[in-house]
Amino acid sequence: MIRVVLAVAVAAAIVGTSLPAAERAERDRNAALATDELDGLATTAATLVRRNDPAPDGARATIEIRTPEPTLTEGGRFVLDDETLAWRPARGPNRTVEPTVPMRIDRLVVADRARLRLSFERDEGDAVVRVERPNVEEGTRTQTAHALAALSLGGRLSV
Repeated sequence: MIRVVLAVAVAAAIVGTSLPAAERAERDRNAALATDELDGLATTAATLVRRNDPAPDGARATIEIRTPEPTLTEGGRFVLDDETLAWRPARGPNRTVEPTVPMRIDRLVVADRARLRLSFERDEGDAVVRVERPNVEEGTRTQTAHALAALSLGGRLSV
């Protein structure tokens, strides 16, 4: 009986000492994955600018960004704004990526996955990449009733 109690106590001590290191490793991994996603967004915007001219119905690209899947930690979210693309974890330091091209983003917060539409256009005389969510995101709970009705009736929506 004493052996069992000692074995449980030793196992609990080992788990207790290794858990903070595992959490720290996951936070670092999530930060690296999130930074890669944000770098991909910034690179797509830069490529759009490099290969096209701004126009009202000009060049567009659609990408999907995903937050890292948390297992031991609490996860985080992307916060996208005009000049800053940020990863904000629940715990730990924020990570930011500064785009190399001017961007216009009406503050977006992404906590899971999101499709984003990038369009290279003129805004008040400046050539910018506008980033926004398409109207309908399939498979999410954020669809509007109008979008769901049109889809269920076989209608098409511009995305």
